[in-house]
Formats: sequence, C-alpha cells, structure tokens
Amino acid sequence: MPCLIMAWLYFNNGTLSPAQLRTIYLCLGLIFSIWFFIGTIAIGCVVVIIMKGPAYVADPYAMPIEDKSFEDKKTNIIDT
Repeated sequence: MPCLIMAWLYFNNGTLSPAQLRTIYLCLGLIFSIWFFIGTIAIGCVVVIIMKGPAYVADPYAMPIEDKSFEDKKTNIIDT
C-alpha cells in the first residue's frame, strides 16, 4: 500500500512539494520498519529451529521397574 502511494505521487506530479516529499519519506519509513520487523522475526525463528535440532522429542527417560512388594507392606512409622 505505501508503494502505491509513492508511485502515484511520483508519476502524477511534475515537481513534488515539501508535503508530498514528507508523505514519500513516511511511506519509505513504514516500508523499512515493516521489513526490519519481519527480518527480526525471521532471524528469531531460524535461531529457534537451530536450537531445537533435528529431533523434536525430549530425551527419553526409562521408567524405574516397579516393585509390587512395597505395596503389600503397610507399616506405620508412628506405631514402631
């Protein structure tokens, strides 16, 4: 959209007034701000992709073997 405004001002006017030049400079500032914002987000996404690595799962954790004999003992620490 800002490019259309700048093109219309350039091609429809022979000489540009200070107000028209100000509009062009504001449009250029908007375009560069958007591209810098997109570039920053893209760099952040690349850093996250590199940090995650090729495996998208957490490290496996082997569960300990369950000992059923502990469930049968119902000792009370206070009674002993």
